[in-house]
Amino acid sequence: MSTSTELEVVDGGEVELDAPAAVDHHEDDHKHPSPRQYVMVAVILVIITAVEVGMSYLEGDVDSNVLILMLLGAAAVKFFLVVSWFMHLKTDSKLLRRFFVVGLVGATLLFFIIALILHGMQNSYNVPIK
Repeated sequence: MSTSTELEVVDGGEVELDAPAAVDHHEDDHKHPSPRQYVMVAVILVIITAVEVGMSYLEGDVDSNVLILMLLGAAAVKFFLVVSWFMHLKTDSKLLRRFFVVGLVGATLLFFIIALILHGMQNSYNVPIK
């Protein structure tokens, strides 16, 4: 909270015109979603989950790589909905959003680098001994 007052200079001295007014910028910057919006996001999450369950029954009828990509896409949409609405990342400050995104990108890059390293070493260990 910050306070602000208006001052008037009279004959070299300061005279206070208004009493301190409390200004709270926190509520203006971070408007939280209404309960109706939370329910709508929850309904969307339920619908996406139902679609995922329906997609799981397509196993054998659809190429498994396509099915995996569709399920990963649906999971990514659900992840971003939960993070932005229920974890309040949507209403957080830009600095906290940047920390989250940098951590998420860094963890993903680290995962892929380690997966590639382990995959590259896998062939040398699977050579049959003669």
